[in-house]
Amino acid sequence: MTSGSVRRGRRPRPWGVFFLWACAVAWVADAPPVGAETSVVLLVISEGAEVRTGPGFAYRAIYSAQRGETLVATDRAPNDYWFRVILPDGTYGWILGDLVLPQAVDPNPPGPPTLFQRLGRAIFSPPPLGSTDIGLSFSAGLLGGEGLALFRPMVLLAPHLGLEVFVGETVGEQADVVYYGGAGNLFLWPASPVTPFFSLGGGGAVGRKKADQFAIDTGHYLSANAGGGMLVAFKKRITVRFDFRSYVVFDADYTRSLQEYSGGLAVFF
Repeated sequence: MTSGSVRRGRRPRPWGVFFLWACAVAWVADAPPVGAETSVVLLVISEGAEVRTGPGFAYRAIYSAQRGETLVATDRAPNDYWFRVILPDGTYGWILGDLVLPQAVDPNPPGPPTLFQRLGRAIFSPPPLGSTDIGLSFSAGLLGGEGLALFRPMVLLAPHLGLEVFVGETVGEQADVVYYGGAGNLFLWPASPVTPFFSLGGGGAVGRKKADQFAIDTGHYLSANAGGGMLVAFKKRITVRFDFRSYVVFDADYTRSLQEYSGGLAVFF
């Protein structure tokens, strides 16, 4: 069914491409690499701490560390409380543990954020799927080459899965068509501010001819749709939704394929 005349017996056209991706956004966490080992840095807390050639007071002092100075520890004596440390000149010595405060540090700390990371943090926000139950989407675009407006309320069963119903209308030169139904959405990366999803659904379509059109044959048809889209979460709790779907509208002796390209705002609470 179209907004124009209904053509009986028309052969179905191919479904085409269900899903088109136009962009990809990388979200990089600040956590250190998995499995990264840590070393121990000793902070000198006494006014002066002598570093000796061995783990004991009988050994010769070779360096005097000042309060607030830090030394990297590489080993600990099996007996007593002595640490083997690296001195500023690259040599090694031993220092008494009572004179220092051990501190664990990451040997590979993350560097400053890149320009892309700073831009991403300034624009995008944490995704809403993991902390909400209800979503409302208001979309506008094209369906079958004609103007489309859709309302899509959704219930989130889990961060990965949402069930929605939809109702909307296309406005054509000869007839207006109301579409309604339901769909299931599978969100691939619900923890990402850019979340692609797949969708599968069905419903119906009802044609309503214009007042000045007398030869147009309209009716009630079944419909099925498949495709997907993406959610993009911005700052200030603004979420944008894009949908790319293929529809089949049919009855016993009529079939037609339509393509949807739409976008709009989504609100989660």
